[in-house]
Amino acid sequence: MVAPADAPATGWRAWVPHVALAGIAAAAILLATPPHDLWPLAFVGTAALYAALTAARRRTAILIAWLAGFAINIVGNGWALEVMGRFAHAGAATRWLVLLVTAAYQASVFALAAGATTTLRRHRVPPLLAAPLAFALAEAVIPFVFPWYLGMAVVPAWPLTQVAELGGPPAVTALIVLIGGILVEVSRALAAGQRPGRAVRIAAAVAVGLVAVGGLRAWQVARGRAAAPALRVAIVQPNFGLVPIARREREGAALLETLRGLTEQAGDRGAQLVVWPESAFPFLFDRAQTQIYPTGHPWDVRGRYRGKLLFGALSHPFGAAHVFNSAVLVGDDGAVRGTYDKVRLVVFGEYIPMRDRFPAWAARLRARTPDWPDIQPGAAPRVLVDGALRVGPLICYEDILPDHVAAMGRAGDPNLLVTLANHAWFGASPAPHQALALATLRAIETRRDLVRASNTGVSSIGDGLGRISRRGSLHAVDPARPIAPELIVADVRLYDGFALGPWSVPAFPWACAATLVLAVFVARRRAR
Repeated sequence: MVAPADAPATGWRAWVPHVALAGIAAAAILLATPPHDLWPLAFVGTAALYAALTAARRRTAILIAWLAGFAINIVGNGWALEVMGRFAHAGAATRWLVLLVTAAYQASVFALAAGATTTLRRHRVPPLLAAPLAFALAEAVIPFVFPWYLGMAVVPAWPLTQVAELGGPPAVTALIVLIGGILVEVSRALAAGQRPGRAVRIAAAVAVGLVAVGGLRAWQVARGRAAAPALRVAIVQPNFGLVPIARREREGAALLETLRGLTEQAGDRGAQLVVWPESAFPFLFDRAQTQIYPTGHPWDVRGRYRGKLLFGALSHPFGAAHVFNSAVLVGDDGAVRGTYDKVRLVVFGEYIPMRDRFPAWAARLRARTPDWPDIQPGAAPRVLVDGALRVGPLICYEDILPDHVAAMGRAGDPNLLVTLANHAWFGASPAPHQALALATLRAIETRRDLVRASNTGVSSIGDGLGRISRRGSLHAVDPARPIAPELIVADVRLYDGFALGPWSVPAFPWACAATLVLAVFVARRRAR
């Protein structure tokens, strides 16, 4: 018996539109994110996700959202395959297994958001309220292995990212999911020959209001920055590539001569603060030093430059075995103003977890990476002060961690954020571009200019509105074929205005959860 032409599809054919929506969502979001930066496609991707969540049953919606998240994480974090091979010397099977497991886990963000949205729909909570807050809450509560937020897809469109001051990356995610949902609901109403409903009109007013308020706040910050003291900053991007212990011992003097020469050039161009990348100083730095090495000393870091210097170094108490990954601030007079030690270490890279409980296992793992020492973590975020300059130093990936930077903002109130990083591990992959996009949101949350010095790129200078004024190149460096170093010089502003982010970012997930609980309560009362 032949089924009628208008009968609903059954079996595998019923899944075709759902899988198509997942594919469209994944492809659009990946093209919107760095390094492609086709940010308008972010709304296509979130619209496809929203359509999938609101057109399917609960289990189907969860599966489709998980598939989209899995594809996004597999492709978006594909650079991890090369990093694991270069750093841990892992085989191809191990690398793929780790990536697949990680992608499956991080896709749970999408699955949780889908499950929450469809469950709240059963309780008559409008999906235009449920979906944005569910996505934001899922991003905030599920720990990432490789941080990845939907919100970073629209970082180039800085007027859309000003809501980051309210809740960090999840707040930006909520806004673009809301806009994607509005596009879907308006399209559905028009296709049915109807006027968009009241919920759609309210949602559109909320979206426009958030962007408008963010624009007003950006205008206020821009005015404050214009009146703040200016500081000329130079970034030394040496393009050394990876510098393991053996290379430091063999080429340390030559590496330091390059850094010192670039620093002198920066001084000739009027730089008042010069920044070197993470662990750029090729020797161990004695933590007891109160003055840097004098001119003419083999370990002199300034040469004839007489401004401030912030450099990365592996530091240690003289005679001790443990090492810190540090940022050292030097004043105009050559005095060491302070040292910050990296707090958030890279697991299996800078330290082996549970090494005290399982020393033999930890020793075997460490033997796989003999070129890199174990790092002792710092106690807490710290601000380094030299006169009117209050630097909030961030090392490696600390600038993509909203909670870490929020804690620094509450504790020390810096007037300039500076990242010291070594992205040589990632080569010329998308990872450094993704890191820059995520870090840019820290500038908006704290309303502070952000200087990022990276060994091989991407180095950059941006303002408290999330606008990048200077950007260096990205290189995959082979020590056998050196690449010329780069010097990036630009003015920043030492803005002291109030920023809501250090307090609102930790509170935002609680606000999302409370709003959803209140929405369920109101919907039930109306139903009764």
